[in-house]
This record gives sequence, structure tokens and C-alpha cells, in this order.
Amino acid sequence: MAAYLIDYENVHRNGLNGIKKLTEADTVIIFVGNRISDVPIDAVHDMLSTPAQVTLKKTRKTAKDYLDFQLATCLGGLVERGGDKEFYIISGDRGFEAVVDYWRSNKANVSVKQRISISPQQPPETEKAGEADTPAAKLDNATKKKIRDLVKSEKLSPGNYNGIYNLFMNENDKQALHTGLVRLFEQKRGSHIYNLLKDEFDQYKASAR
Repeated sequence: MAAYLIDYENVHRNGLNGIKKLTEADTVIIFVGNRISDVPIDAVHDMLSTPAQVTLKKTRKTAKDYLDFQLATCLGGLVERGGDKEFYIISGDRGFEAVVDYWRSNKANVSVKQRISISPQQPPETEKAGEADTPAAKLDNATKKKIRDLVKSEKLSPGNYNGIYNLFMNENDKQALHTGLVRLFEQKRGSHIYNLLKDEFDQYKASAR
């Protein structure tokens, strides 16, 4: 039995990858903040299709780290209640490392880990850990830096950046880029990020020809 606590404001749709492979013994708690105005229909379909027990928690306030503190508090309650032996914080926010370290030091009979989706995958910061042979890793570092500079005000997670890098590598036109960004970040925010990146996308594709 495992419990997955999802920081949806951080990982968005990608954080749900693997949810349909869970079992009836698993629990999924999805934390959604006020910045999320809608959820993609395919994400809703996955939530309804999984045999796991799914709960959606909507936070009403917008104070700094408000959602993160609620997630950490919920995790503490679940650990102390007992039952599950494995707990996963689904977020790219490094602030949760302190939560993981605490339980690792103080609760020997449970496992608390952090990753960026329900399905296990390689840690997102491949640039520091050694580049993997993936589409995101093949994007040149100069383009990656330009992307980060253009969207730095959005405070994206490493996993979000890798999603953008993959779109730059794999999509052939701006319409496909826009569609991919909306899938990653929902309509309003995805369109905003698209407007920040579309000119750089054109330049990157022109230089790659």
C-alpha cells in the first residue's frame, strides 16, 4: 500500500503519469491551489479510471507556500495514523527535501520519498547529474538558458523545464508548441508561457534546418 500526495500546482498533468497502474490499496491525494483554474479532460479521465482511492483537496488561500504546508501536514497525519508503509510527495519543489529528511530520520518503519510523477523516472536535473540520452538532454545548453531566462518569472520546477525542452525538440510548429504547453500548464498559463517562448521557438527551429 502506498500514498501519493501530489503538488498539482507544481507538476501539473505530468505528475499523474502512472496513476492508472495503481491498485485499490493505494491512495492519491491531489492538492490544487487557486492558480489552477481548470484541469485537462484527460487528467480527469485518468483520475476516474484508476482503481486507487483519489481525493482532491482545493486550497482557498494564496499565502506563500500555503499549499506546501497543507501537503506536509497531511503527510504527517497519514504517517502517524499508520496503514501505508510507502509515501510519495509528487513535486519538483526542493523545499520538500526537508520533509523527506525528517521522516527518514524519525520514522524507521516507513518510507517517504519525493519524485515528479507517480511513475518512477529519472530525476529531472540531468544537466547536473550527467546528461541522459533523451530528447530533453539533446537540446543545446544555450537554448535551454534562453528558455529559462524567458520564463524565470514563472518559477517553474525542473520537471516543467524538461517538459518545455521536449516540446522544443519534438514539435515542428508553433501550434503544436501551444497545444503541448496547454497540456502541461492548463489553458491560461500555458498560453501565457507560449507567448513568452514562441519567438525563441521560431529561432530555434530556423537554426535547426
